[in-house]
Amino acid sequence: MASTNDIISGIARTQEERILLTQIAQKAETCREKCYLTHTKFLDMHEAALADRLLRGLGERGIFWGGYEQAERRMVFFLPEWMDAVPTEGEDCPIVVIRCLRSKNDALTHRDYLGSLMGLGLRRDGIGDILVSEHGADILVLKDIAPYLLMHYSQAGRKHLQTEEIPLTQLIVPEEKVTMLRDTVASMRLDAVTASLFRMSRAKAADAIRAGKVFVNQQECIHTDKEIAVHDRITLRGTGRGEVAEILGESKKGRVVLSLKRFG
Repeated sequence: MASTNDIISGIARTQEERILLTQIAQKAETCREKCYLTHTKFLDMHEAALADRLLRGLGERGIFWGGYEQAERRMVFFLPEWMDAVPTEGEDCPIVVIRCLRSKNDALTHRDYLGSLMGLGLRRDGIGDILVSEHGADILVLKDIAPYLLMHYSQAGRKHLQTEEIPLTQLIVPEEKVTMLRDTVASMRLDAVTASLFRMSRAKAADAIRAGKVFVNQQECIHTDKEIAVHDRITLRGTGRGEVAEILGESKKGRVVLSLKRFG
């Protein structure tokens, strides 16, 4: 059986990825040997995909969770045998929500909140999803940085914020804005559907897939010929998300007619 170092070497493409995967392997080992809950910090979708490959290679079981269903930024949790699920409340829950209330007259975007958080000197891996809604934003963060945020995070850009810590049970997940599209594709291959969904050439879509920028149902996919089905959700990192809503039939030219959803 391949060693942990061999498995990591076969997955990591950069030194940063090697360090990340080594840390994840150590978290899994610590949980197994010392029988207590361990977890990573927040991972982006690419990092989570690397973690998934590592755990499958090691034969380890990890739970990917970011504080709510469909979270984009997730942590990997390793549970001891005596624990049935990731704790979602109480002292053992490592994720808290910082609710940021803004003035009704102020308009703030995801970029405004993220930029102001980075301006405080925080690392991105301490911050999960930033859910912007009518009241302001709910920001998922590691519990250990919450006191610092409550003390120092008082504005985004030049807009004043009121912050408070709330339990995960009070998290507001805003309803995603949906734009419906209709298009035809030559086939249900990933490169064809991605090109249609994000209004780009098939060649550019194929390049993005090979570069690891495309995720199907939150799993990284580098295979341009992967067959896509109805309700599969496709994410193009840095661009957006979409979903195949329905296959409507076949055009006169033999192309597949699709109903598509673009989110955001």
